[in-house]
Amino acid sequence: MEIVLFTLNAIVIYLVSDWFIRLIERRRGEILPQRQVVFFVIFLFLALVSFQMLRRLFA
Repeated sequence: MEIVLFTLNAIVIYLVSDWFIRLIERRRGEILPQRQVVFFVIFLFLALVSFQMLRRLFA
């Protein structure tokens, strides 16, 4: 069960990160020059926070 929740969490993190970077780009009116780096930072932050919360939930 934990594996399924962690996998679903990763999918949600990916979708939220994509949505957030598109929102930033719409507000700026242009594509970010280092889009991959910004996406990675957003994804990493969300992953660390959410996986830590899930780990505490299942501890």
